[in-house]
Formats: sequence, structure tokens, C-alpha cells
Amino acid sequence: MRYVKEWPRFLLTLSNQIRLGMLTLCTMVCLGIHILTFPDSHNGSLLLIPAGLAAWMFKERGLFACLAAEIAVLVVYQSIRLKSIWWPFSFAVFFWGGFLVLLFVGYIIIVVRALVDSADAARRNAEQAKRQTAIAYDQQLQLNQLKDHFITNVSHELRTPLTVLGGYLELLKTHHEDLTVVKRTDILTEALESHEELVNLVDRVLEAVTVSGELPPAHCEVVPVHQIMQEVLAHLNPADVQVYTIRLQIAEQVMVWADPQYLRQVINHLFSNIFKYVPKQTQITIETSQPASSSPVYLSVQDAGPGIPSEEMPLLFEKLVRLKRDVAGPTPGMGLGLYICKHLMEAMGGRIWVESSGRMGEGCRFCLTLPPLPPPSLSLVSPTAGQASAETP
Repeated sequence: MRYVKEWPRFLLTLSNQIRLGMLTLCTMVCLGIHILTFPDSHNGSLLLIPAGLAAWMFKERGLFACLAAEIAVLVVYQSIRLKSIWWPFSFAVFFWGGFLVLLFVGYIIIVVRALVDSADAARRNAEQAKRQTAIAYDQQLQLNQLKDHFITNVSHELRTPLTVLGGYLELLKTHHEDLTVVKRTDILTEALESHEELVNLVDRVLEAVTVSGELPPAHCEVVPVHQIMQEVLAHLNPADVQVYTIRLQIAEQVMVWADPQYLRQVINHLFSNIFKYVPKQTQITIETSQPASSSPVYLSVQDAGPGIPSEEMPLLFEKLVRLKRDVAGPTPGMGLGLYICKHLMEAMGGRIWVESSGRMGEGCRFCLTLPPLPPPSLSLVSPTAGQASAETP
């Protein structure tokens, strides 16, 4: 019974060619049986089968086409059988009355088909609305989790420097007269460092907000990658740089078409992550490659850190996303650095991704692609800034 109930719906899933073939075969068989058995049995109801199929599968057009074909065949046959086109009155009434019944039954089937289609459409709309509601609910849950995660991270990040700053200010207020000048200077120095840390945290949050909105257009120009890298290293904390072995494998003639400020920000974020998560006394390898002068420049930063699990890599460049081990660990962070890097790279026409086996000690490789220099005829004008830039070497 289950298959019998599903049969009408199954017919509607077939292609038009298959349905047309089935209807043609059914009409020919039913007409043949009707013609062969007509002298002994007026079995006109047999023709209801193809008419009903036509009405169900093709609606009005199918019903009219099927009835027209049946009428044409039977009119010719009966005219030949009766040897005249003038049929007896009772026979003509019986003949055309039968087709009126077929037409009426066919229209009932068409109405049923319309009701079924309407019910199916309502069911599909309800399922789609249910799916959209579920998706919206999941998105809302994700947004709430991100919001809670953001508040937790920011609270945790702000609490430490605020506590230190408040402690030193309280110490100065309470014991100002008892402290020596040197001690007061040390306390003020520590308080200023905590203040700078707070400012950096706020700047990072504001930077993420700026990136979430409309990022200012990149002011691209000819940028020597080796020089930019040396400038970034020179401005980093020497205490952080000296505990790593940094190998620069960048030829001085490697040039890219990029925004130098954006590129510095990206490299600074990458080094910030290295100093946070990569074990000290390990090697950091930075290298570039360019298969041809018209090819993008490939820049990679390889470390020997703990690596990144493969299941977490797709989310690494999303906002407020941190690795599970880092959330539970002592290393501070808000999950904004790589998110900002992604948008800065895209603003320059490049991209950034990460490669990692996820195994401890094998580290990960952050990869960047940067646009090559434009042709000489276009290299004098930046397409984004519309200003003259340095001549292409």
C-alpha cells in the first residue's frame, strides 16, 4: 500500500520524455484493447486510464491531447466499421457522452493534482522557513558566543594592566613620602608600561572595528620586501627578537606592488603571534619566491612552534577566533590579529593562508601572495591612490 500511495508522486518526478513515452504506450495499448474487444463489449471505460494519466502528468494540455488522439483514432475506426460517417443517433450519443465523462473525470484529476501541488509547495515553504529559522538561530547562537568570547577576552586582557596600573597608583598615593626618588621613578615606569599596554589593546579593538566596516583603500606603490622586513625587525622589541634565530632569505631586488603601511601591519601581527606562541631558541625562516616577473610574489614565514590542528585552520582567520589550546592557556589574545591580516592582504590584492601538519615541533607556515609590479607604462601611477610613486627599478 505504501508503494501504491507513492506511485502518483513518483510519476511527477520523472522527466517529460519518460512521462510522454509512458502515456503514448498506455494510450496505444488501451486503444488496441478497446478496438479489439468493442464488438463484444462496449469497454469505453478502459480509455479512462490514459486520459487520467495525461491529466495527472500534464494537466489540461495532456488531457486535451490524449482525448483528441483517442477521438481521432476511434472516429476513423468506427466510420470504417459502420461503413458510413453518419452514425446511428443512439450510438453517437453513447460515443460522445463517453468522452464527456472522460473529460469530466480528467478535470477532477487535474483539480486533485493542483491541490497536491499546492500542498507540496506549502510543505516545501514550511520546510524552507524551518531551515532558515534554524540557520538564523544557529547564527544568533554563534553571534552570542562570539560576543561572550569577545567580552571574556577583552575583560581578561584589560584586567591585568588595569590591576597593575591601579596597584602602582595606589602605592604612590599611600607611600609617596616614604619612597625614594629612584623607587618612585621605577613605579611610574611600570605604570606607564601598563598604560601603553592598555592603549595597545584598545587600538587593536578599534583596528578590528575599522576592518569590519569599510577599510580605507590601499595606497599601493613599489615596495622592496627586504627593506620592509628589515624596518619591521628594527622596530620590534630586541629582547623578543634575540631569543629567536631569524633567517631572512629575501633577495634585495624582490619588489611588490603594495601598501607599505598595510604590509608592515601584517608582518607585525605575524611576529606578534610568533613571540606569543612559538618556543624560544627556535628558528624562524622568512623567504620569498617569484617564478616570473609577472607572477605574484610568494612570501612565507615558517616557525617551529606547536602547529595548528587541521580542523581549526579554516576558522583561523575569522574574527575573535583562537585555538582551543590557547583559550585555555595563559597566553593573552583576542583573536583579532589574523582577522585583520586577512582584510589588509585582500585590500592590497593579495591573500594569506596557513599550512601546518598539526604535529608538535613541525610548526606552521604562514603564506602570503603579493601582486607583482605593474607594467612600466602603468607603474608610475598607483591605481588606488592616483598619485605618483617611485620609478620601477
